[in-house]
Amino acid sequence: MAVRVAHLIHGLSLGGLEQLVVQLASRTQKRGIESSILALGEDGPVRELAQKQGLDVELLPVAGLSLQALLGIRRALEKRGATHLHAHDLGPWLNAAAVRALRPSTRVLATFHEQRTPEGNKRKAASVAARASDALVACGDKVRQDILGWAPGGTRVPVIANGVPLSESTPAQRQAARAGLQVPEGAVAIGYVGGLREIKGPDKLLQAFLDKFADRADVRLYLIGTGPMEPELRRAAVGHANVHLTGLIPNAASLLPGLDVYAQTSLSEGRSLSMLDAMAAGLPTLAHDLLPIREIHENEVTALLAPLGDRAALAAALAKLVTDAALRARLGTEARKRAQKHSIEPMVDAYEALYRERS
Repeated sequence: MAVRVAHLIHGLSLGGLEQLVVQLASRTQKRGIESSILALGEDGPVRELAQKQGLDVELLPVAGLSLQALLGIRRALEKRGATHLHAHDLGPWLNAAAVRALRPSTRVLATFHEQRTPEGNKRKAASVAARASDALVACGDKVRQDILGWAPGGTRVPVIANGVPLSESTPAQRQAARAGLQVPEGAVAIGYVGGLREIKGPDKLLQAFLDKFADRADVRLYLIGTGPMEPELRRAAVGHANVHLTGLIPNAASLLPGLDVYAQTSLSEGRSLSMLDAMAAGLPTLAHDLLPIREIHENEVTALLAPLGDRAALAAALAKLVTDAALRARLGTEARKRAQKHSIEPMVDAYEALYRERS
């Protein structure tokens, strides 16, 4: 029996999750699994990215859990003859599980890419949805523990760790990336790639940077991405010529070799793809000391980790990385070695096996 998987995501904005879904869908399609992407919400650059990979993409311009959304998803599944509906994160998953009532033959899977604990009515809905799902996949061990804390007994919760494509960075790539970012000769470049959202803590990173390097022309901060916190961050950066908010840059991972330090001061995490990309690029990382971060990083071995909420410790760790080139080199070298454990290929293998069960 042919396996046809429709991936359900929220919108077509260009984030790490969306790019991961494109990678997963395109790689499983090359293995004989017909793959498509359905998005709830707003259009965006992921449509073009997916279509370049030969993927079928459909936008359903509805948000939230509604009859209109459910009927639209069912119609899209019928059109494609989909055997599996693979939802990514909480909102899309609740829609996917509800669709199973309208199309019982559909196998529903979900992947949780971040720590997420449903509350109130959503918790009740999640309990029902779990019973209608074949598996709730966790991107890491801490995320699995969180799911087991609210999912009903007997729910299948495998761990399939997020992975990234691995490639060796070259001096030419570093030179091109620094030129693209317009990093001055000899400057130390600190960067973050991702959404400018509160949960990602870009304001914490900016505060720590300004505490130590407010007007240092030889130390630069690059916040690569966009999001609801962007206006606030731009206001805080006024008068500081060494802070750069670049906006959205497609294929931002290609700029990582131009950095000297990767910094991601999230308040909560699952399995950060940008952080894995930075490891693969051989960068030392600054982050908060969270359990999901410790699943991929070791303090003072591949990264410097500061206690969550300790602004002074975060700033001190950042200053240590900036001023100690030997430390950066040591952490970055070990990070590149450990990145080999986080290749995208084992992730694709595991999802392919899950899709082909009982098919």
